[in-house]
Amino acid sequence: MKFLTLAVCVMLLTSCSTTRKAALEEKPSVQNYEAVEKYIGPRKKLAIAKFENATRFGKRRLGDNITGVLTTELAKTNRFTLLERERVDKILEQVALSQAGLTEGTLEQIQLLDADFILSGAVTHYAVKTTGSSNILTQSKKQTAEVKADARLIDTRSGEIILSESGEGRAVKEFSKVLGMGSTGGYDESLEMDAFRAAVNNMTVNLIRALDQKPWICDVVEISDEGLYIDSGRRSNLNIGDSLDVYHRGDAVKNLSGVIIGYKETHVGTGIVTGYIGEDGAIVQMDNYANFRLPLICKIHAIARE
Repeated sequence: MKFLTLAVCVMLLTSCSTTRKAALEEKPSVQNYEAVEKYIGPRKKLAIAKFENATRFGKRRLGDNITGVLTTELAKTNRFTLLERERVDKILEQVALSQAGLTEGTLEQIQLLDADFILSGAVTHYAVKTTGSSNILTQSKKQTAEVKADARLIDTRSGEIILSESGEGRAVKEFSKVLGMGSTGGYDESLEMDAFRAAVNNMTVNLIRALDQKPWICDVVEISDEGLYIDSGRRSNLNIGDSLDVYHRGDAVKNLSGVIIGYKETHVGTGIVTGYIGEDGAIVQMDNYANFRLPLICKIHAIARE
């Protein structure tokens, strides 16, 4: 009898609990990627479009949720200047983004964003389910949320999709009761956010890697007696003393399908960042730029921050 009583007590102590976990595929985390591949340089300008909800559930909420999680996670990397969501949504409402990238006409509209890249996509799978079992001594219930999202990364200068990526996330919460003692509860909405975060973590590393492989570029917006005025500055983590290579940007180069694959560029010199203009501008000084003409772009000099 004593043995039976002890066994029941052990069951009560071990079973009257709630467990929760978010399951990820075996992909490297953002933290591990940061430790191995540290980024040195100014931040790229990234616009995150509101993700669509391509499922039958949740209406706009699902797209808003994953957009918010992506924004938070990418901001943590300190690699990007993220544009204000309200401004991004307003401009992108007037621009059609397709799987084929941007058309030449919409490229001019996208330039109003002042973004280097656009991240867009959709929630393609969403499911929640509750399972459980019951007998004389015990009752158990398991809640599961599953999310899958597709994302595409677009270079706004060419309209090229530089990466298409998918991420899946699954979060589980378990309740158990023994002899009527233990935990119970209705559906936990925060479980959904755990699944979204797991899906985002699955795709973030490859998104960062694709962006790291693209050179940092900014535009020269004005040529004056004081120097070259550029559209990046303190907010973009551009430092006084940074060395920038300046190029004259020529005609677009297109493939046989008429899609822009790049621009002709002529290196015209190297300059030094000597001052800021507000938060999003700076002045670049060069020895001689009297004969320069727009359009000009700047790239971070290869040895500037080594």
